[in-house]
Amino acid sequence: MVVDAAFVDGSHIFHHVFVDLFFLRWLVRPGGLVVLDDCEWPSVAAAARYFELNAGWTCIPIARPTRLRAYRLPPTLEEPDFREFVPFIQESKSK
Repeated sequence: MVVDAAFVDGSHIFHHVFVDLFFLRWLVRPGGLVVLDDCEWPSVAAAARYFELNAGWTCIPIARPTRLRAYRLPPTLEEPDFREFVPFIQESKSK
């Protein structure tokens, strides 16, 4: 099954969101659209950031960017090279 778009309004637990997005990467056609709800939650934003930096997803402007974010998937589905991993969470600074 391949779809043109998906809307995610699910768990706010980081690894749940990450797994949702991982599998959507295979269900949504290349160049398709994924819309995420509750992106103001750090766990949701961090999971989405991974796919921006490591899988080529592009955040596109929408009406309510504080809560919703839309991502355009790249035109081809390719596995990222493990040697080119980009950290997606800022490290905490020691006090």
